[in-house]
Amino acid sequence: MRWLLSILALILLILQFRLWFGEGSFAQKVELTRKIEQQGGRNERLTERNRILAEEVDGLRNDPGAIEERARTDLGMIRSDETFFLVLDNPRPQSVEKPGERLEADAVDSIPEGLFEE
Repeated sequence: MRWLLSILALILLILQFRLWFGEGSFAQKVELTRKIEQQGGRNERLTERNRILAEEVDGLRNDPGAIEERARTDLGMIRSDETFFLVLDNPRPQSVEKPGERLEADAVDSIPEGLFEE
C-alpha cells in the first residue's frame, strides 16, 4: 500500500509541475493575456492612423484644394504670382558697423543658396 501511495504522490507532483511551469501553465496564460492586451492597444492606434490616412486619401482624390495645400506644406509650392518671404525665427545678431567697414558680406550670407535661381 505504501508503494501505491508513493506512485500517486509522484503522479500528483508531475501534474502540479506541468500546471505551474509547463506548457499551458498559469504563468504562460498570464503572459499571453498581457500580450493580447498590448496588441489590442497597438491595433487601436493603428486603426485610428488608418482612418486618418483614409480621410487624407479621400480628400486628395476629391478636393483639388487639398492637393494644393499638401503641395504648399510638404513641397514648398509657390505660385508664379506670389511673393516669397523668408522669416527667420532666430536671426543672427548684426554687428555694429565700424567706420570704413561694410556689412554687405553678412547680408549676402544670410540669403539661402538657390533661392533666386530658376
